[in-house]
Amino acid sequence: MVAKKLTDSLFFILNKIMRSHHRQFVIGSEPFYADNTWCCHQLSSSLWVSHCPDLRVGWTQDLEGVKWGVLGLAIESIQEKLDPLKEIAKTNTTKVTNIYSSWSGRWVLFGNNQIHPDASSLLGCFYGIRDGKIWVSSSPVLLAKILFPARKPLVDSRVLTYEVGISWFTPPHSRFSGIQRLLPSQIIDFKEQKIKPRSLMPPIDTSRNHTEILDLVKSALITIIKKLQEVSQEIWLGLTAGYDSRLMLVLSRAAEVEIKPFTRIATRTSIADLVLPPELARKCGYDHVFMQVGKRDTQRQRLVVEHSGGHISEGDAEPFIKGVRQGMTGISFGGHGFAIASGFAKLPTLPPTFDNPEIGAKQIAQLFQESANSTATAGLQEWLTWVEKYPQKNLDWRDRFYLEQRQAGWLSSKEQVYDLGQLERFPILNCAYIYSILLSVKKEQRIGSFVQEDLIGQVMPELLEYPFNPDDFYFGIGRIIRSKSWNMPQYVSGKLASKLRWLSRSLMLPS
Repeated sequence: MVAKKLTDSLFFILNKIMRSHHRQFVIGSEPFYADNTWCCHQLSSSLWVSHCPDLRVGWTQDLEGVKWGVLGLAIESIQEKLDPLKEIAKTNTTKVTNIYSSWSGRWVLFGNNQIHPDASSLLGCFYGIRDGKIWVSSSPVLLAKILFPARKPLVDSRVLTYEVGISWFTPPHSRFSGIQRLLPSQIIDFKEQKIKPRSLMPPIDTSRNHTEILDLVKSALITIIKKLQEVSQEIWLGLTAGYDSRLMLVLSRAAEVEIKPFTRIATRTSIADLVLPPELARKCGYDHVFMQVGKRDTQRQRLVVEHSGGHISEGDAEPFIKGVRQGMTGISFGGHGFAIASGFAKLPTLPPTFDNPEIGAKQIAQLFQESANSTATAGLQEWLTWVEKYPQKNLDWRDRFYLEQRQAGWLSSKEQVYDLGQLERFPILNCAYIYSILLSVKKEQRIGSFVQEDLIGQVMPELLEYPFNPDDFYFGIGRIIRSKSWNMPQYVSGKLASKLRWLSRSLMLPS
């Protein structure tokens, strides 16, 4: 009994330091308070926005006096354009929704009785109906409390497993019956009380030459990095031995922005990630630090469940559960998102068109070793029905899967968990304008990581002399033993588990 009281007390203290529902919001027909610190703003006679005080919120009016708000952090990627709120202020009401495709980050725009998500809905929008009115929240848990005050919501019994099967609840479905997740190709119209389609990105121009594409991407990313420095003087870059983060490193140097490269050390950290990041950072003139993973914290584990409502696997939440970024403040960014240009999870092995939503959903499910009768397959079928009804020119359904499933389903829920910490994560590549440029790359140049390599070669070619993600044995047995002596049993078991997952997935790929 004493132990239980002590555990509950520790959880209470932790919950105060890292509040569940931290940086979350609710939009509905009346104010909502997750706790007594929350802020509420009336948008109209029938619409309120309520939010955690630590969530960034910006307000402005357009040229016609209509009020608009931006939840989260949005940064303009085109150098010649003003920052988001200033751009809105000089734009007519009906044209405001034409200006945000070049905004990078994780945000939600609301105004004129509508909600518009960021490029891949990384600041998730769950929605449902109460008394004939739509309610929206970044938190499925808070939304469930609002929609089902007298009972617990019915939940999907499927258990999410790290890197096994489809490890997310497939949008537009959520884990909770009666709660849907807004797709990146959708907006919410409160006046009409309905979901409407929108274009995922500006037109994809396949006539662009490769040099033009590289120049546009480089300019956009350097612009964003420079503007990040205006938001926070403490900017962290998660650095590995891979392509994406190395590109962000050299672009930060090109932007002449001071950043703090770091690498988290975990059981599954490769030897390359232990050896190469410090040298790469040094070459660019930065000091590098390692972030040691702590022990699994059961209190953090409980907090993840309370905050996310089971929308993330324990393996995906493990860095947070082990406190890898504990104590870090400011903003952290990385290069996640380039997979839009190179395909994801061998989806290119599927046909370029699907016969119908049911067959397409089953094909994806088979690829991920998910049962045809799985609730994940049902969500995919509903998504493909929407894709079939609202296609976008030059946007392959397999590329769209990356944005509307992997990003909006898996990554969005992962980012929501990291809202619990003080460090603010910024998805720099999450920008419809940048996605449209990357998808204009010729198909033969979209294999692997050619775009990242070409950009690194333009900016700092000497960093191409270092290998990308080499196998552990590249460094020799002696280096492996020295680097992993502190956790050799866990290292060996982790490698075996990873190989088995890879083999299992490979055996299921279509011939």
